[in-house]
Amino acid sequence: MPRKTVTPFRVLMVTGIYPTVEKPHAGTFVKSQVDALTEAGLEVDVIHPRVGIPTPLRYASALSQIWRAALSGRYNVINGQYGLWCFICRLQWGIPVVAAFIGDDILGTVTAQGGHSAKGNFVAMLSRQLCYRVDAVIVKSDQMKREARGPQQKIYVIPDGVNFSQFQPVPRDVMRAELGWDQNKYYVLFSNNPNIPVKNFSLAKAAVDRVRAKGIDVELVVATGLPHDTVVKYMNASNALILSSHAEGSPNVVREAMACNVPVVSTDVGDVRAVIGRTEGCTVCTPNSVEEMAAGIEVALAHTERTTGRADTQHLRGSIIAQQIIDVYEKATGLKIPRKTTGATENETQLKETTYAQE
Repeated sequence: MPRKTVTPFRVLMVTGIYPTVEKPHAGTFVKSQVDALTEAGLEVDVIHPRVGIPTPLRYASALSQIWRAALSGRYNVINGQYGLWCFICRLQWGIPVVAAFIGDDILGTVTAQGGHSAKGNFVAMLSRQLCYRVDAVIVKSDQMKREARGPQQKIYVIPDGVNFSQFQPVPRDVMRAELGWDQNKYYVLFSNNPNIPVKNFSLAKAAVDRVRAKGIDVELVVATGLPHDTVVKYMNASNALILSSHAEGSPNVVREAMACNVPVVSTDVGDVRAVIGRTEGCTVCTPNSVEEMAAGIEVALAHTERTTGRADTQHLRGSIIAQQIIDVYEKATGLKIPRKTTGATENETQLKETTYAQE
């Protein structure tokens, strides 16, 4: 039986990406997780070494802080985010370590030529070996679990949660008026960095061009480097979200679009099929198929009503995912963590959120 811990349970989150004034889009999924765990009653401190200094100095800074934390006796668990940062976390043995892998740190990094980079292969090898050395492992999809190493019973598939209070449906015409978009035009949103090879922007562009060639007035909108509040507006103003990646773990933008009831057209990567596969208006495509992606866009544009994505992804609500992560913390530490009750059911919260969602 797990030992009962002293309240509150304290977590040290170690990450190389986290929102800053200069990069408000970086690591937003990590901050959402920190916020959800805090709301659940845990105390979470974040180590995010300053961006801009040489990489070796960033790792050295993190390691110094981790060692001090281990000596302080303040923390119950260290939660690393991404393979190399998880490795730094394991360079101490005083505090249990939960390693959270993001995607290419297990699967490898796809290059512009379609292969895998040497650095990505090294990180993947290190991450897989690390699975044997940490107390618990969190991956984003079943595919990542299959590629991971170590005892399978301590590898848990937990995708990132969605902040349903932030990502929720807003009338399309309202958002278009605010953004200055044409009310009579079709917009397809690419919410990734087009310069990252694995995101395969050329496929998204080719598919939209093919739809436009049929005389449909559609525009591909690229949203990268934007804060979450702006991304929500872009999603709600768009007719569809497109994900054309070669590979993914569990893409956050797909779940966020689903929470906004926006159709999604995506390649069959990561856990996308499980997330959108049963929602009308959404399409899962064969990777690199311009024809299938163009057809999926047409399906999305023809779906004039909001999708049921929000109802179909209730299990991905941030507060629910936080409880799953807390379960892993209990297994990793042998401690029983007190659960904080919010006083409102999920359905009651949803009713409050969707008051403004009707078009």
